[in-house]
Amino acid sequence: MRYFALAAAACVATAAVAQPMAARIADRQANYKQMGAAMKAINDQLRSGNPSVREIRRRSALIAGFSVRLLRWFPRGSGPEAGARTRALPAIWTDHDSFTRRGAALVVAARRLDAAARGGDLVSIRAALPAVSRACSACHDDFRAPEH
Repeated sequence: MRYFALAAAACVATAAVAQPMAARIADRQANYKQMGAAMKAINDQLRSGNPSVREIRRRSALIAGFSVRLLRWFPRGSGPEAGARTRALPAIWTDHDSFTRRGAALVVAARRLDAAARGGDLVSIRAALPAVSRACSACHDDFRAPEH
């Protein structure tokens, strides 16, 4: 009986730890979806006949704001070992220096895009946007598993 009680307590403790990590993974994924939607909205605006700088500004601010928090979205234990569906690869933690450099590149690119958007010049916005896309892709190439 004592063994059963210890085993049950261990299961409850494991579930208690796994649940917050699963929630963190879900939050991370939701944040990335917002960033992706913001990128799409900016691209859509730039392709439209009459881009709204106000809308672009709103989306670039979201990307810039999330970019500085992004590295905190990957605490140890928030990979596949957490038991939640995630495409985060172990390289995020085993090659953390590279991951950090890629995150820093996104911050720089996102801030430049946001500065261009705040300036309101569509030519500058168009010039800054590809660096954000490249920063996202560079990280995805090495640190995110393909969709199944």
